[in-house]
Amino acid sequence: MNASLECLGRLRVDRSQGEPAPHQPCLLLAILCEIQAGHITSPRVRLDTRLLARYHDLFETVSGERHRARPWMPLWALRNREGPSGALWRPHYSKAMRGVVKQLGQPKSLSQLEERFTEASLDPELFAALQAPATAREACALLSQRYLSANHPAYQRLQDYLELALASGDYERHPERLAAAIHEPEPREARSRAFRELVLEAYDYRCAASRLRHITPDYHYLVEAAHLIPFAESQDDRPVNGIALTPNLHWAMDNHLIAPGPDLHWHLSPGIDGLIADNRWLCELDGRPLVLPRDPDLRPCREALAWRLEHLWR
Repeated sequence: MNASLECLGRLRVDRSQGEPAPHQPCLLLAILCEIQAGHITSPRVRLDTRLLARYHDLFETVSGERHRARPWMPLWALRNREGPSGALWRPHYSKAMRGVVKQLGQPKSLSQLEERFTEASLDPELFAALQAPATAREACALLSQRYLSANHPAYQRLQDYLELALASGDYERHPERLAAAIHEPEPREARSRAFRELVLEAYDYRCAASRLRHITPDYHYLVEAAHLIPFAESQDDRPVNGIALTPNLHWAMDNHLIAPGPDLHWHLSPGIDGLIADNRWLCELDGRPLVLPRDPDLRPCREALAWRLEHLWR
């Protein structure tokens, strides 16, 4: 085993019904997955939507109780753990908190924790080790076997989740590979997961038509990742062939009732009768500008938008 990983086997974790509580190992697995996906690119880790959602996914996988994830607990507890070259987890406290943080007890909510810090540094030696895919897999095995293996069905679900997460992360780091046609069935789920993550993050979890954005307290998203040119026709999972939409507008686009065009505006099918009250939610989109990703490289490609407009129901 890589010597840098030995600290992961020495976590001081609480016990739940006689077994190690999953909070700290799940947070470290979430960080590990986000490193492998290329989302965390330095030892300085932001407590952002992706990381917190990943943590909730992992906690639900091993416990079945997403609502009990309580991310502020491991985010606070890990600051007292040792890494291979120093502190395992070093919070960057807000200026107002630096002088009083030692007098504060454990935060009782995520908002209380975020008043203290929204970024922390992972031990740099551990971060460097976790960038290597083989070492990341070692770390997955160590954390899951040491702390999360008591319940065999849950342990197997965790292994399946981690295998998919690492495969999807490889596609996220190399999105150009998402344009290649699939000749074997195995990569489809990993590619689909990578497409979803890249598209939703590009749009900051906001609908490109209605502008609606909502993330539940346990990190479920309102929006979905929708293909512009359907995958069955294009086999293109690049984020430029995708757009974030609420489920009802995803359905409307896939049924060719609305379409985003190359002019970067929404278009309504001429077959929709605007005098019918039930159609107003669609009619209100006609001519509305698309919500676009800030990164120009992730904006919808012109060819995909043209395909959608050409296939509008007429």
